[in-house]
Amino acid sequence: MPFGHISAHPAPGAESTMTRFAAELERLGLAEFLASFPGDSVDCHQWACGAETLDGVLRDLVGLLLLGRPMRIDRLPDPVADAVPTLADHGIAVRQGAEVQLVDVSLLRAQGIWLFAEPPSPFTPRHYFGTDSINLARRAVYRPGARVLDLCAGPGFQGLVAAQRCGRATLVELLPDAATAARLNAAMNRLSDRVEVFAGDLYEPLPDQTTYDHVVANVPFLPTFSTREPADVRASGADGFDIGRRVLAGLPGRLAPGGTAHLTALLFHSDGKLLMEEELRDWACTAECGLTVTLTDRMPVDADSALVQTTMSHFQESAGHADPDTLHAEVTEMYARDGATGARLAFLRIDQGASGIRILDPAP
Repeated sequence: MPFGHISAHPAPGAESTMTRFAAELERLGLAEFLASFPGDSVDCHQWACGAETLDGVLRDLVGLLLLGRPMRIDRLPDPVADAVPTLADHGIAVRQGAEVQLVDVSLLRAQGIWLFAEPPSPFTPRHYFGTDSINLARRAVYRPGARVLDLCAGPGFQGLVAAQRCGRATLVELLPDAATAARLNAAMNRLSDRVEVFAGDLYEPLPDQTTYDHVVANVPFLPTFSTREPADVRASGADGFDIGRRVLAGLPGRLAPGGTAHLTALLFHSDGKLLMEEELRDWACTAECGLTVTLTDRMPVDADSALVQTTMSHFQESAGHADPDTLHAEVTEMYARDGATGARLAFLRIDQGASGIRILDPAP
C-alpha cells in the first residue's frame, strides 16, 4: 500500500458490523472483565488467571480476543462471528477452516477505548500499546473542539482518545498495516466520522500550512544501532531520540498559537544529570516554546539490565542472527558511550508561546 491518505471509513457495512461486535462484547461482560484489572492493566498472565474463574461464552471470548487462542467460529455469538471476515480483511485475524485466531494482537480496553493492539513483549510490535501509551493519554490535555494531530499513531489509541474528547483528530502512522488497524479501531469505537488517517512519515503526508491546537506523539524510543542496523525512518538512533528530534523540528510550523504538544522519550543520565538537557533547553529557546520534562520510571543500563536485553532482542529480530556475546558487549558499550549510568522514561509537554524549561522528578 502506498503512503498517503486512508479514509477513516471502513468498507461498506464494516462499520455497523464492528459497532455490533463491540456492543455484544460489552453486553456479554468483556468490558467488565477488563475493568477488573487495575490501571488499565495489559497483563496476559493476569487475564489467563482471571479466565479460570469464567465459564461459557465469556471464557471463550477471553481466550480468543485476549489470550490469542484459536476458537471455532460456530461457538461465537452471531455479532462476533459476523465480524470475522472484517477482522481478516484488516489483517487482525486469520481464518483456518472452522477456526479463527487473532494475529499478534489482543483486544484491549483503556480510557473507554476498544483497541486491537499488541501487548508489551521483547519483540518489535507492528501495533504498539504499552503502559507509556496509557500514561501519555492521561497527561495529554485537549480543549473541546480543538484540532488534534497524533503522530506515530500506531493502532490509533492517542488519536481516538483525543477524538472522543475533542470531536476530531488526524492520525499519521508510518506502517500501512498499523494505519489500517487504526481505521478499524475507529469504526469499533464509532469514531470514524471524527478521525482521518494518513499512512506516511510524520508531517510529510499532511496538507501544507495546516496547524493543530494539540499534537501528541508516542514516538519509538528504544535505541538502535547506527552502524549495524539498516537505515530506517523508524530507527530511533543510538540515544533513542532521533524520531523525537524530528517531531520537535517540525513542531513550530504545525502548532497553532497557544497550542500544546505531548511526547514520550527515554532520556539517559549520568549520575542524575540528563545528557540531553542542554539540547532540549536550546530547542525550547529557538522554538520559543515552554518545555516541561516529567521524569518517571528509572532504568539501569548496566550489562545485566532489562533495557540491554530488550535492545538485544529487538536487534536480533530485525537484523537476523548475531553472536549473543558480541551483541551483548556492543549494546552495553553503546549505552555507556556517553557516560550514561541510567535512563528515565519521560513525558515532554510543549506550550507554544511560553518560554523556558523545567524538569519535574516526582517519582520517589
